[in-house]
Amino acid sequence: MSRILTPDICIIGAGSGGLSVAAAAAAFGVDVVLIERARMGGDCLNVGCVPSKALIAAAKRATMIREAPGFGIHAGDPSVDFPAVAAHIRSVIAAIAPNDSVQRFTRLGVTVIAGHARFTDPRTVEVADATIRARRFVIATGSRPAIPEIAGLDQVPFLTNETIFDIDTLPSRLAVVGGGAIGLELSQAYRRLGSEVTVLEAGKILAREDPDLAAPIRARLVADGLNIVEDARILRVEPRPRGAALILADGDRVEATHLL
Repeated sequence: MSRILTPDICIIGAGSGGLSVAAAAAAFGVDVVLIERARMGGDCLNVGCVPSKALIAAAKRATMIREAPGFGIHAGDPSVDFPAVAAHIRSVIAAIAPNDSVQRFTRLGVTVIAGHARFTDPRTVEVADATIRARRFVIATGSRPAIPEIAGLDQVPFLTNETIFDIDTLPSRLAVVGGGAIGLELSQAYRRLGSEVTVLEAGKILAREDPDLAAPIRARLVADGLNIVEDARILRVEPRPRGAALILADGDRVEATHLL
């Protein structure tokens, strides 16, 4: 039998936005129901800000070692133990996870329900064994990867921002489709850790940013060794024994062991 809850606020999504609202409302003594269908902490904790910045921090240290001779310090080329890097990323997530946990928010007085929320009318949500009729609803459901419609993409394994942090092997050749902020920060990090990286962008990289700011970033990425292909039109993706080949409209092809 479904239980009926009538909180002041029902929040759908326990990512950064939803958790912030829940914590603030609970601090004022507001009756709050929080619904999450997947992992507490959402994108930021599990597949976004936290793991990406942990990866970038490791890559930065590798670069500092390479550039140390400019300061008179000679340590040789860094040896990257990528499984240890991956373990470091997971440890950073694990250290922060208790702050976003069901247990913490329950202690704050929030009712946390695991499941997929569904509106049955403008004032009612059903989830798991509960029917929720709240005074206000907050929809904080976050985002999901947009998979481009490229012929053959469904025939090869590929990574997204949600799965890139699951790998324990450093890609030897990484192809990244998309030259926005997320694609470039991951591209630079993997390049600094030792991958050969090609970025394919249909327009110009960082197209949404001020060109005067994008230019020095582009110069630094090229200096780091990224291969940046702009105005790239990918005709199709073909499977390879170790990865995939991206066939471009200008006749070029990019061979990759991993595709992001």
